[in-house]
Amino acid sequence: MLTLLLQVSGVMNTAENTLEDHFYQTGSRISPKIYVIGIDEESLAEYGSFHQWGREKIAEMVRYLTRDEASKPAVIAIDVGFYGQKDADSDRELTEAVRDAGNVVLVSSAAFGTVLRDEINGTFSGRNQVILYNEPFPALKQAARAVGHSNVQTDSDSFVRHAAGNLHFSGETYPSFAYQIYAQYTGKTDRDFAGKDRGFYIRYAGRPHDYYGAVGAGCSFRKVLNGEYPSEAFAGNIVLIGAYASGMQDQYFTSISHGTPMYGVEIQANIVQQLLDNAEVREMTRDMRIFLTMAAGVLTALCLLLLRSHVSIGLSGFMAVCYLLGIRILYRERLTVSPVLYVPMVVALLVVGHIAVRYFAVYREKKKMIADYGRYLSPEIAAAIADTGNDQFSLGGRKKDIAVLFVDIRNFTSLSEEFRPEKVVEMLNRYLGITTDGILRNKGSVDKFIGDATMGLFNAPLDLEDYTYRAVCAGLYMAEQSERLKNSLPDEMKGRVGFGIGIHCGEAIVGNIGTDFRMEYTAIGDTVNTASRLEGQAGAGEVIISREVYDRVCSRIECEDRGMVRLKGKTEAVHIFRAVRVKTAFC
Repeated sequence: MLTLLLQVSGVMNTAENTLEDHFYQTGSRISPKIYVIGIDEESLAEYGSFHQWGREKIAEMVRYLTRDEASKPAVIAIDVGFYGQKDADSDRELTEAVRDAGNVVLVSSAAFGTVLRDEINGTFSGRNQVILYNEPFPALKQAARAVGHSNVQTDSDSFVRHAAGNLHFSGETYPSFAYQIYAQYTGKTDRDFAGKDRGFYIRYAGRPHDYYGAVGAGCSFRKVLNGEYPSEAFAGNIVLIGAYASGMQDQYFTSISHGTPMYGVEIQANIVQQLLDNAEVREMTRDMRIFLTMAAGVLTALCLLLLRSHVSIGLSGFMAVCYLLGIRILYRERLTVSPVLYVPMVVALLVVGHIAVRYFAVYREKKKMIADYGRYLSPEIAAAIADTGNDQFSLGGRKKDIAVLFVDIRNFTSLSEEFRPEKVVEMLNRYLGITTDGILRNKGSVDKFIGDATMGLFNAPLDLEDYTYRAVCAGLYMAEQSERLKNSLPDEMKGRVGFGIGIHCGEAIVGNIGTDFRMEYTAIGDTVNTASRLEGQAGAGEVIISREVYDRVCSRIECEDRGMVRLKGKTEAVHIFRAVRVKTAFC
C-alpha cells in the first residue's frame, strides 16, 4: 500500500527516473555518419566571444564545408538561432551561403506559457502551450533547405529524457530540428513517433563528447575552418554545428550523463541517430506500471503467507531478480521502458515487513519464555532455551542423571504458630530468596516450593557440566547465608531457625507432569525421594549428602562421615556424609 501511494503521488519519481537512467541508458555505438563541429573555447579564444561574431563567420564555415563536392556533407545542420536581422551585409552573406549550399537545416525555437481557456461550462482552465515561436529571419528561412525547432522536454529534476515532437502555433505545425535533419538526409518522412505531440523518449547512443571527439582533439570550429581537421571525413554525412562552450549556456544534464552536462547540439545528434536507427522507445503507461506493482505485491504476499519463511523470502528475492532481468531483456528486444524501482521496492518492503513481524513475534515469545522460565531457572538457562528454541519443557518424560537438592526451614511450623502472619511470611520470603539465589547462581533450576521447603534440580532441563559439585556448592551457600540471615532476625527468632539440606544424585524421570490445563516440569523417582529423606536427616545449617554424591565431590569438598542410617521407605541402610566446606574455590 505504501509503495502504491508513493507511486501514485509521484514522490519517488526522481528516484525512479534516476534508476531507469542507469538501467536503460547505457549508450551504444555512435553512428559514423554524424559529426558535431563545436563552437568551443578554442574557437572563442581565436575569434572572440560569440556575440561579437558576425554572421559571416558561420557563412564562412558553410562555404568551407561545401567548397568541394567530394567532401561536401549531405546535410549541414546549424544549431544556432538567427531570429532577427542584424547587420545587412553579414545577413546577406549568410543567406547566400545557405542558399548556395542547398543542404542547410536551420533551427527555430518555441517559448511555452500557461494560457487560460474558457471552457464550455463557464470555467477557466490553464494549459501549457506555445506562446511564441522564433524562426530565422525571412530571407534566411527561405534560403534554407528546412527549419525545425530544437526544443527538448526537461523533467522536474532538470534532466532531459524526452524530445519534443511536433509543435503547434497559430494554426501551423512545426516539426523538430532532428526530424528535419533525418528527412533531408534520407529523403523519408516515415518516423511517425518523432511527430507525436507529447514527444518521445530519447535513446542516447552517445555520451558527452562522443560526436565531437576528445576535448582538445575534437572537431573544433576553429580547427575545421583553418583546415586542421580532415574535412573529407564529412563527405556524404551529417554535420551539426553548435555551441560547445559553457559560456554559451546551452548545456543540459541528460539521462546518460548525470555527472557531466551535454551540449544541446550533442542532444540533437543523439536524436538524429535515434531516428536513423528507427529506435522508437515505448514507455509503459502509468496504469500498467501501477498494475505491475500491485501484481508483484499480491504474488509476494501469497508467497510469504503460504510458504515457509526461508523458502518464501528466497523465492521473493528470486522473483525480483527475474523481474529486473526480464525488463532489461524487454528493453533490449522491444525498446520498452518498464519501472525499475517500484516492483523490487514492494517486494523488499513486504519481505522486510514479514521478517519484522516474525522477529517481533519471536522476540515477544522469547521474552515470555525467559519470564516464565526465569522464575525457576537461572537467567542463563532461560535465555539459552529461548535463544535456541530448545523448549524441553514441552517434551515428554525421559530418564536422566541429575542431582536433586531439598532444603527446609527448621522449626518453621512452631514459629508460624507463635508469630504474626506478616512476620512469618516476611521471614519465609527472605529464606526462600536465599534458596533460590543459591540454586540459580550455581546454574540449577528451582523445581518448586513446597511450603517452607525448596526443591532444586541440577542437569535438568539443560545439560550442566559438573552438576553434582554445583548442587553441593549451592547447599553450602544456603547454609552460610542462612547463618547471616539468622543474625538479622528478631531476638525471639534467633537460634530457632536454620536450613536443613539434603542432596542426592542418580537417574530420575524428568519432564512435564500434570494435566492438559495444568502441567509443571519436575523430576520423579527414587533419586528425588532419597534427596528428600536426606534433607530430613539434616540439622539446622547442615548439608547432608549421599554416598553417591560423596564419591563424585570428595576430592573438592571436605566432608564428615555420618555413618549408616536407615531412611524412611528404604529397606537397606544408607551411608551419609555432611558436606562441610569447599576445599578449592569454585568459579
